[in-house]
Amino acid sequence: MPFYIFAWAAAIIYGLYAVIAKLVGKYKLQNVAQFSFFITLFSGVVTATISIANGAQMPTNWTYIILAGLFLSLGSILYLSVLKSLDLSVMSPLFNFRTAITVILGYIFLGENLTIKSVLLIGLIIIAGIFVTMDENFSIKSFFTKKISLGLFFMLVGAIQTVFVNRAIDQTNYWTASLWMGLVAIIFSFIFLFKRFIKDVLKSKLTDYTGVAILAIFGGIGELVSNKAFAGNVGISSIIISLPLSMLLVFLFAIWKPSLLERHTMKVYAIRFIAAGVMIWGALMLTG
Repeated sequence: MPFYIFAWAAAIIYGLYAVIAKLVGKYKLQNVAQFSFFITLFSGVVTATISIANGAQMPTNWTYIILAGLFLSLGSILYLSVLKSLDLSVMSPLFNFRTAITVILGYIFLGENLTIKSVLLIGLIIIAGIFVTMDENFSIKSFFTKKISLGLFFMLVGAIQTVFVNRAIDQTNYWTASLWMGLVAIIFSFIFLFKRFIKDVLKSKLTDYTGVAILAIFGGIGELVSNKAFAGNVGISSIIISLPLSMLLVFLFAIWKPSLLERHTMKVYAIRFIAAGVMIWGALMLTG
């Protein structure tokens, strides 16, 4: 099956995942460290079960598996931190920065060609990214905040993660890499987060984890599907998976029940959608 089929499947799954995660983080598990560890744990279990059933084995080389697991853990922590602090209609289009970052990393570390066209397109993505963060104040300062900086750092980590996932699968095989990357991510998450969530775990109810269990199924399957896409092609898969489908969902929520997730004027959403469209076009041209 072509890699782009897996990439589109991952885009849809992650769009739903983002909305559910926003709801869980807002109304159930408000401790980001607690949320991040348990979603990594439950998703890892789902991924491991499916991978073992498909013949995953002990890897002969651990280098990229460990690096990929480390960045999967860091990515989960940053993702939920950014999701907690930013509107989904802002965060979702920012994923297009990942494509620009991937191109820059390829130029710096892999010696890939960086043309004047590529530089101009990266500049266009950055400019559009400024407009996608606009709120009712319509101030350019809305982009230059700690929240947006954290979001951009998450995109950097995500870009590095996709490269390591691609290399880990190439170094071993798809099911073996998927199994051990997920398990290694659980270990790193526990080391990084244990002290920050242990007190809240003792206070939590079992029902608080229902949403996490649902997310784990989405996340585990999404991880497997996206890994399959990245194994075929990193650049185009990143663009498809980065499409702001969750932005469309949250916009519908804003019309139906504004108090649920976020609320802005139609003018703000119009600017954000136009800017997101420009970012998507730029990302497509960048890898075209």
